[in-house]
Amino acid sequence: MIYTAQPPVDFAAVEEHLLDAFRRCQAAARDEEPIVFVLHQADLLGQRTVPGAILANALLSAMRTLAAEGHRANAVATGGDADPEDLQHWIAQLSEGRGVTGELIHVHAAHVGKLPT
Repeated sequence: MIYTAQPPVDFAAVEEHLLDAFRRCQAAARDEEPIVFVLHQADLLGQRTVPGAILANALLSAMRTLAAEGHRANAVATGGDADPEDLQHWIAQLSEGRGVTGELIHVHAAHVGKLPT
């Protein structure tokens, strides 16, 4: 199961996205399918919106929890200039599982946090 986080417009949308992700993860875990979350690096670092940061980090936490509980779960963080072919490559690699779980792969994503203003 591949879950691509869409930017939420407000806090109510965060709840909707999380409920959708929960239901889809629950079904995938029950069916022993690998789970890959596709997140925006800027949201993980709090560089866009508050709802976006909440959603991305909640999904990252869900991935880590699923992995800790023995499910094949990973995530990909993309940057604004991510090449679609590179992104698809890593999604496919993580979907195969092959001994990797609980990992966050950065694809064309800067690792620099938000600068204080």
